[in-house]
Amino acid sequence: MRKPVDIIFPPLKNGKISYFRLALRSISQLSFQANELTGLFFLAAVLIASPISCAYLTVAALLATVGRMLLGERGPILTTGLPGLNPCLIALSLPAFFQTGWSNVSMWFVLISCIAIAVVLVWLCVKVLPFPTLALPFLIIFWVLYALIPELDFLRPIALSADSKKNFHPVAAVMFSLGQAIFSPNIWSGMLFLIGLLLSNWRHALIAFLGAVISNIVSYYYRNADPMSVNLGLYGFNGVLAAVSVFVFCGGKFRLSLFGAVISTMLIPVIAKFGVQTLSSPFVFTTWLILGLGWVETNWFNIHPNDSPTTKSNDKLKTDLVSKDKLLEISGGKLMSSIVISNLIEHAKNLRTNGDWKPFHPGVTAHWLYNEPESNAEAVFLLYEAGARVPLHEHLGYEHMYVLDGDQSDENGSYPAGSFVIHPPGTKHSPYSVSGCVALLIYEKGVRFI
Repeated sequence: MRKPVDIIFPPLKNGKISYFRLALRSISQLSFQANELTGLFFLAAVLIASPISCAYLTVAALLATVGRMLLGERGPILTTGLPGLNPCLIALSLPAFFQTGWSNVSMWFVLISCIAIAVVLVWLCVKVLPFPTLALPFLIIFWVLYALIPELDFLRPIALSADSKKNFHPVAAVMFSLGQAIFSPNIWSGMLFLIGLLLSNWRHALIAFLGAVISNIVSYYYRNADPMSVNLGLYGFNGVLAAVSVFVFCGGKFRLSLFGAVISTMLIPVIAKFGVQTLSSPFVFTTWLILGLGWVETNWFNIHPNDSPTTKSNDKLKTDLVSKDKLLEISGGKLMSSIVISNLIEHAKNLRTNGDWKPFHPGVTAHWLYNEPESNAEAVFLLYEAGARVPLHEHLGYEHMYVLDGDQSDENGSYPAGSFVIHPPGTKHSPYSVSGCVALLIYEKGVRFI
């Protein structure tokens, strides 16, 4: 079945994408997508709420891409549009917090300057930080800019207008929360935002909606939460972003996504006590927190299956997932008996919902069939979320890859579902997936990350 984006836009040739489509993907990354059609819907959502914000956003998406190119980026990360996330955020925040206008030359200068700084800051953060930068560069730039208000006359904050509605309106609050995820407090903007997500990934759309609902429920039960702020989505939008972000970067776990929505909402008044604009910082800190807890769990509390009291009760599930003919036996990652998978495609589909996935890299989770500790030979299923990639690495032996679902790409080309690729020793690449995929990889030896 063709995806909606493939109906509107022609398929990529040799993995190459036009500059215009790169800009749209940059806009779609506002909710961690890599989808041109989603970018169009996000742009329309912003246009309905504020034409000047739409203009700022368009400029940011175009300049961010060329800026990253000037820094030497030509690889897969550019294709996902991810370098445009922070410049697009700063572009949307300026009309939301400061007085702007079509003829306000000073603010146009501020916009271009902030975009340039964001591009460089993102590049530096990616080089230095061992975890996803998310919206950190945007937060740094905005907080510095806000601190400069007394020194710069042309930075004129917009005063939040009073609202006569003192009661909580749950439906409006949820829709405004979705719109506020792209700084567009408007019910129609919220609807377009949700549709844009749905056209890219229905799971992300559902999680975003539930994140909005959960965050508004949590904020409603905060005794000191301002009903007007809740109705405007100022509490709920971090729940939206946190739910999607945690799902993408923390192993695609539904329960963790909902937990992230709760935690990010609770962090809003905590961060506000430090005297700064909270903006999207709650969702950033929440994602980092859950990633950190995942690292602790993997390294300190990862119980070997043979030591777990629930191992026997899970035998039937293992049998269904691995083979109806032969049960997979692994000891310390080493293969102890033959593996028989009767239907590889169906097996991959079952793994999506029932598999035991482990964090591998941000946005990528793994399900190992075996992993020989001495030779580093292994067979593993990798689940890529949309826009996720594995850092540049070199193969020390042969790699055999079979794309079971979705699409995968690297510097050498694009590989749709059904593709079988053999990489010889010495191959260097940084594989990624534009729309998400499941792939089976068989390694003769290990890899060396560069």
